[in-house]
Amino acid sequence: MTSNPIAIFLSALLIAAGVATGGFFIGDGIAARSSGRRTISVKGLSEREVPASVATWTVVYSATGNDVSQINKKLAESTNAVIAFLKGAGFAETDLAIQPPVVRDTSMDERDKDSPPPPERYSATQSVLLRTSKVDAIKPALASASNLMSSGVLLSGKAQPNYIYNQLNDIKPGMIQEATKNARIAADQFSRDSQTTLGKLRNASQGWFQVENRDEATPERKTVRVVVDVEYEVN
Repeated sequence: MTSNPIAIFLSALLIAAGVATGGFFIGDGIAARSSGRRTISVKGLSEREVPASVATWTVVYSATGNDVSQINKKLAESTNAVIAFLKGAGFAETDLAIQPPVVRDTSMDERDKDSPPPPERYSATQSVLLRTSKVDAIKPALASASNLMSSGVLLSGKAQPNYIYNQLNDIKPGMIQEATKNARIAADQFSRDSQTTLGKLRNASQGWFQVENRDEATPERKTVRVVVDVEYEVN
């Protein structure tokens, strides 16, 4: 029997439309079941205060003059005075590192045409870097740093110490556990308030650990904070 091309085309078109329609309803049914699953998302916080584990302090001093060799002598004397001061404050010599000097020829600085050159041609700075685990000894030493002036040391810059906490791995597991526990407490409270039953854990993600100074007055004390995001099913 001879096939009618038009009939074949119409039949194929109807079959394709049927498959497409069936596919649409199957997909819509999955989406409806997925959207029917109720979940809640909660956050859990863990926060701790810890002491800094390391402190660094750069003591900067300067010297000026017209003779480079005399400037070098002044810097050497200041270096010895700074080292003696820091050792007297309780720090080990192995905690100290002498930095190379920096010398600037001030006669090369730009100035107005009629301005005379500076009275001292050379200006030099040098520093001693302290890195120590004796964090509690830093503040007393800082308070008495002005005594260096009486030794002829010309301190330069603010020379504020920097406090570091580098033992985060020691407290990470406990803080994550605590934050997750607090998230569970929040989820339990939410389910009770909404008269639902808390179901299984669906998803959890950990935020960044933040380490900040407790406040401006006590930078040697740090606040460590982490937040976890947790998602539960509710029935």
